[in-house]
Amino acid sequence: MPRENFSDIIFETIVIVGVGLIGGSLGMAAKKHCLARKVIGIGRTEQKLMRAKILGAIDDYSLELETGASDADLVIICTPVRLVVPTLRRMIGRLKKGSIVTDVGSTKAEIVREAGEIMPAGRFFVGGHPMAGSEQSGVEAAFPDMFLGATYVLTADEQTDLEALGKMTEFVEAIGARSEIMSPEEHDAAVAVISHLPHAMAAALLHTAEEAHKQSSKVFRLAAGSFRDLTRVSDSPPELWRDICLTNVEPLISMIDQLQDQLAQFKHVLAQRDEEAVAQFFEQAKRIRDSYLRIAK
Repeated sequence: MPRENFSDIIFETIVIVGVGLIGGSLGMAAKKHCLARKVIGIGRTEQKLMRAKILGAIDDYSLELETGASDADLVIICTPVRLVVPTLRRMIGRLKKGSIVTDVGSTKAEIVREAGEIMPAGRFFVGGHPMAGSEQSGVEAAFPDMFLGATYVLTADEQTDLEALGKMTEFVEAIGARSEIMSPEEHDAAVAVISHLPHAMAAALLHTAEEAHKQSSKVFRLAAGSFRDLTRVSDSPPELWRDICLTNVEPLISMIDQLQDQLAQFKHVLAQRDEEAVAQFFEQAKRIRDSYLRIAK
């Protein structure tokens, strides 16, 4: 349906590089709330871009990465984390003065540092990470209300332009998300434990279960809800998580060390058959989870 109310425009033209689940949802949200006069998608496959246009994620599209963003006021790079900076390098010479570039990558320190080193004067990079998503992929799974009530991280360091950060904050809140401003390093330390470590744990659990299954072919036949819940995230593309982990090595290793310490302590009290200590291990975990659920409301 054509949009008629442009009084809430924040950016005249938004360009989205990679119109998949997140990029498509951002385009739909920007269009729904009339935050841009035009939303353009850039990708490698015309058929997919045409589909994104039919679904209402973009108004138009381009196959030319180097020139397709030349009129953009905001460029949102929605590629895998290790392609964000290479993508930026290819288009950087054609960005117009005053334009803002952001990304949606799951790690921030490496991206923000490298982007800051190459951004020309008068063009601004603000790292971003919407804490929203779906097990599905592709623009077919995109929807405009994906970000309602979700936390959307924007990163700030000594190089961040405050006016650009302010406009990004306005955009994020206009699509219904809660903006959270933090340093790239603080972000990466947090997601290492709440996101990246759980994926590593799920993979390790599956490897362990596979070894146990070799000893008894009944193991996977007995697996039920808790096993499926704990390993659900392993359905994600392996290449995606390879890149995320390799761009957040030190924080993730630190969290693995802490997890190993916790398991070592539990192993010790378990070997001692210390009923009180074993009970406390699980009781404390339940209290922590209850507290987390109150905070997350």
